[in-house]
Amino acid sequence: MVATLLVATTSGCYNYTLVTRAHPAPSSFLAVRLTDAGGDLLTTYLGPQVRVVRGRFVRADEHAFVLSVASVESRRGDSYSWQGETVTVPTEFVSTMEVRQPARAKTALFAAVVITSFFGVYAAFSPGASGTSPSGGGQLPSPH
Repeated sequence: MVATLLVATTSGCYNYTLVTRAHPAPSSFLAVRLTDAGGDLLTTYLGPQVRVVRGRFVRADEHAFVLSVASVESRRGDSYSWQGETVTVPTEFVSTMEVRQPARAKTALFAAVVITSFFGVYAAFSPGASGTSPSGGGQLPSPH
């Protein structure tokens, strides 16, 4: 139970902000939105109709970005998980690129809700919370 609470409160929430420099920081988690032509031309590498590629930034040069891909999203909004395979995305196929950053306020609010819920459930189901006696009955009459 404690492990579940810990995972829930540390998973956090994120915001994506536009990358404003030519090369993101190493190992940054990026969301790369492809141009329509780029999605079509990268079909053999990414799958059909891919719109967004998400993953860790590996390296870049003036012609391409290399990502360790965590997931791709199709134009219909379907998301498909990947196992970190590296993919080279030519810069001419990139429409926008965003970096994922922790959203501290959202994470704090989420943690407060999870912790409050945990204690509420614990109080409702802990021993003695029902108000009835665990023995289930009264005393036997004394023999006179």
